[in-house]
Order: sequence, then structure tokens, then C-alpha cells
Amino acid sequence: MRRPPSIALAIACLFLPLPGLEIRAEEVAFRSVLDGSALDLAPKPGEVETQAVKKFKRTGRNPYNGQERALREGRRLYAARCQGCHLRDGKGRLGPSLITDHPEYPQSKTDAGMFAIIYGGATGSMQPFSLQGLRQDNILKVMAYVTSLRRSASPVDRQAPKQ
Repeated sequence: MRRPPSIALAIACLFLPLPGLEIRAEEVAFRSVLDGSALDLAPKPGEVETQAVKKFKRTGRNPYNGQERALREGRRLYAARCQGCHLRDGKGRLGPSLITDHPEYPQSKTDAGMFAIIYGGATGSMQPFSLQGLRQDNILKVMAYVTSLRRSASPVDRQAPKQ
């Protein structure tokens, strides 16, 4: 004899997504690593919010991770804007290592946290790139490149830097 489905199961079925229906979560909150204040991510004058940026703001995950075209552009931008302080391989010099498993800012282990650091700035000479004209879409490409540096770093390079 079959038992009727439980009420809990029936209620759970009400919350299953329907094919073709996208359930949107609230946008991810991006906060300054300096004081915890909310970052204003409104596009700057002349900036167009790409689909990748819109998706990133909803999910907190970088849609450019692993995409060759974005990695090439991210490498170019990194060379122009980041490697002076973080070195070509991301091991750090004036700025901290970007590839260590023990970063200066634990937030940098997530895409949303890394974005907040680059966009909103950090301590020392790490000024907000949002004020330097780097568009949000390009920040995502730099992040994809930095993520690729982390993934290709040796276990020794990922150890905590010596003080």
C-alpha cells in the first residue's frame, strides 16, 4: 500500500525552480576591507555594466575565471597596473603576495573579497582602482588572471611569506 506524500514533501515541491525560471538571489554585498562600509558599485560616467559584471554582482563569482580571452586581457592589465608592487609572478614585493594561502586580507580568498580590495583599495599604497579609471569588467579580468597565478603557484610559493 502506497503512503500519501508527507506535507513537508508537498511544501518542498512548491520551492523547486521551474524550467526556464531563474531565481535571483539578492545582490552580494561588497564592503571596504578598510572600514567595512558598503562600496558604491554604480557604474562611473561612461562605464557600461557588462553582463559579466551583472552576473558577478548577483553571484559573487567571477564569470571570467578560466576563460583564455579574459586571462590574456587580465595579464596585460596586471602587467600595467599591478606587477610593480606584486611582481610578475604575484609573490609580492612592495605589495603582499597574491598567491599565498595566508593572505594579508582573508577576504582575498573569495572573488567578492578580491574585487572589494581592488575596487575599494586597501592599506599602504593600494589605492582604489575605481578612482583610477579601471572599469569593473577589467577588474574581473585582472582577478581571473590573479586566480590563475594562484592555481599555478607551487606549494612552496603558497606558504606564508617570511616576516
